[in-house]
Order: sequence, then C-alpha cells, then structure tokens
Amino acid sequence: MENLHQLTKWREERNLSAADVGRMIDCTRLTVDRYEAGRMPRQPYLDRIVVMTDGEVNANHWLGREAADVVARRPASA
Repeated sequence: MENLHQLTKWREERNLSAADVGRMIDCTRLTVDRYEAGRMPRQPYLDRIVVMTDGEVNANHWLGREAADVVARRPASA
C-alpha cells in the first residue's frame, strides 16, 4: 500500500479532486498537491483543513506525530 498523506486519504475517500479541496479551503490545486506531498500549510490554511475534515487531518499529520504520542510526552503537572 502506498504511503499517502492523511489529507490525500481523506480527499480520495470522498472522491474529491485536489482542485475541489483547493476551492474548499481557498487555494489552488497546486497548493493542495504541495500539502499532500508534505509541505506544512500556513496557519490560516491549516485551520481551514482542520475545520473541513472535522479534525481528521491536523498539524500532527505534517509533523509526523500522532496526537496520543504528543499527549503522552507532556511534562507532569507540578
């Protein structure tokens, strides 16, 4: 199985093109292609992606971390 970015998986599960996603978050198809290739979106676009996907795609997908791993590494409260 291919190692697809979570945004690509989300998009393909819904039979959307990169251009469709671009229209949904107000950017170009080329920009969506770059995000799917691993380029981190700037904050306004990242926020739109999180809202569009109901949180299924978030910053951790570009950072290569799972949310549970981030929470597990947080410092203990004093």
